[in-house]
Amino acid sequence: MKIAETFLVAVVGSVILVWCHVPLAWLLGSMIAVILWQALSKRRLGAPSALRQIASVPLGYMLGASFTLETARQIVSQLPMMFALTVSLIIVSLLLGYFVSKKCGLEVESGIFGSVPGGLSQMVLVAEEFERVDVTAVSFMQTIRLLSVVFIVPFFAVHGLGHADSLHSQSLAGHVTPIHQSAVLTDYGLYGIVAIVGAMLASRIGLPAAVLTGPLLATAVLTIVSGKTAPELPQWIVTLSQIVIGTYIGLKLKVDKLGRLRKIAVYTICSSVLLVFLSLLVGVWLSGLTDVSVATGFLSTAPGGVAEMGLTASLVHADLSMVGSYQVFRIFFIMFAIPPLLKWWLKRREARMIPEKQSKEQQAK
Repeated sequence: MKIAETFLVAVVGSVILVWCHVPLAWLLGSMIAVILWQALSKRRLGAPSALRQIASVPLGYMLGASFTLETARQIVSQLPMMFALTVSLIIVSLLLGYFVSKKCGLEVESGIFGSVPGGLSQMVLVAEEFERVDVTAVSFMQTIRLLSVVFIVPFFAVHGLGHADSLHSQSLAGHVTPIHQSAVLTDYGLYGIVAIVGAMLASRIGLPAAVLTGPLLATAVLTIVSGKTAPELPQWIVTLSQIVIGTYIGLKLKVDKLGRLRKIAVYTICSSVLLVFLSLLVGVWLSGLTDVSVATGFLSTAPGGVAEMGLTASLVHADLSMVGSYQVFRIFFIMFAIPPLLKWWLKRREARMIPEKQSKEQQAK
């Protein structure tokens, strides 16, 4: 009964946001509805964690499917530039996260995970593997950051840079299709098996957020090796996955902590706007260096998602191949490089904190 109530609330919230034309309505609607229902009704909702794991597989598949052979070629040809810009963006994000954590009284780990531009659902799944991380704060910060970027970047790109595209960008924009529009049943079966096996292998070897990164990596490898674009998932699967993941994030948010999140929201919005502005400056520099349009440079470096930035790129006739390559490279880098680096840093930090804590206890005695 509790499960039925949970998903009824989630679906109603999602439908309302769909009617309001809010970006990522199925994900955000279910999350917000679950939070508000628990806060207002004082009823505890719940759902099996296995559903979240199942719903993460299609998400990983979609991310992996965006890594086409053309994307791989773009990454190889511009790897030094992509690596430098991605690392720079992440460093700035980490510094902003550290600043927000200090100003809002959060653990540094929570501020960092809440600020890394890796996607709401992805970063929440990864953050759960760290004991000291406040998942409520991370979910809230990532939601605010996502909404800020999703609204600011497309608006500015369309209204500010939409007429600044070069002929070079327009000539390339129409020749790249991230995911094939039609596929036979055998293609779905093959990619489905590969995604599931990828999740199982990732869990076996201990990859971070295995149910997400496993299908992502397995699908990307199959796409590159076969030279074919991956079949597009049916919309109902994508919708169900978003509802389940949004519901799960909403259940993880602790209602009793929402009061102190107002201050976090202000700082997160400010840091997101600053990050978007810095991305614009870098995009202008990139356009001058590589002879692409300013819109292409901006959308390539903007801290958004592959789908959101790709859609915006198509609206302003930017170079879809380049925008997709930069965005996919950053997602892959964040998913596979950041968790182990953060684990290493946190272990060193805890090792330094233990002697300091013992010293303070001895002084107190």
